Amino acid sequence: MNSPDPEYPNMMKSTASFTPKMEDYLRHLYRLEQETDSRVSNSAIAGRLGVTPPTVSSMLETLSDRGLIERERYRPVRLTTEGKELALGVIRRHRLVETMLSELFDYTISEIDTEADILEHHLSPRLCGEIEQLLDMPEIDPHGDPIPDTNLNIPPTKDATSLNEVSESSCVKVTRILTQDDETLDYLISTGIEPSVRFRLEEKTPIGMVTITFSDTEQQTSLPQGIASQILVSPVDDF
Repeated sequence: MNSPDPEYPNMMKSTASFTPKMEDYLRHLYRLEQETDSRVSNSAIAGRLGVTPPTVSSMLETLSDRGLIERERYRPVRLTTEGKELALGVIRRHRLVETMLSELFDYTISEIDTEADILEHHLSPRLCGEIEQLLDMPEIDPHGDPIPDTNLNIPPTKDATSLNEVSESSCVKVTRILTQDDETLDYLISTGIEPSVRFRLEEKTPIGMVTITFSDTEQQTSLPQGIASQILVSPVDDF
C-alpha cells in the first residue's frame, strides 16, 4: 500500500500499484455491498460491469491476493477494511469529478459518469481538495450520492424513500437517483426529474405507472414503477 499524501493523510494515492481496472472493481464492489447490505456474487459484479464471469473471477483472484477482498470458494465476496478504504478513495474522486463536470462545464447527469470513469484514476489528493474548495465543499454529487470527505467519511444523508413507497397526494423532493444507466438518466432528464426537484404524487395506476405533478410548472408526467423505484425522495411541507 502506498504512503498517503502529507496534506491529506487518510487519502490513498492512485498509482500503477493499483490499476484503473482494479479501482473500477473496488468502486463497484463497494456500491453493490451498500445496495444489498451483503456479500456480492460474481454474477452481480459481471452484470454491473458488463463483463463475463471468467473475467470477474480472474480479477477477484487478483484483489484477493492483494488483501482487498475476502474470498472463499463458492461464496460471494466482500471488501476488506483495506479494500473499503481504497474504494472510498476512488468514490471520492469519482463523485468530485462528476460534481465539477456538472457545475462548471454543464454536463448532464447522464454524461458525467463516463467522463468521471476516465478522470477518477488520475486525480491527486491535493487536486481533489482544490476541486472541493472551488465547489464550496459539496456533500453530494449530481445524482444525490454522498461524497466522502478527506478522511473518507461519508456525510450523513437525510432519510429517503423510494418513490414507489410514497402515498398518493404526498409532496416530496428528489434527494437521490440510484440508477447509473444512461438511457434511464436521459429519460428522467427529459421529464424534468433530478435531485432537488419537487412534485406531488397524484396516482399509482393499476397498469404500473406513477403519475406526478411538478411544483414549479404544475405539469404532469407518468413514470413506470420500475423507474420510480430508482428515485429516492423525502417529504416536504410546501408544494
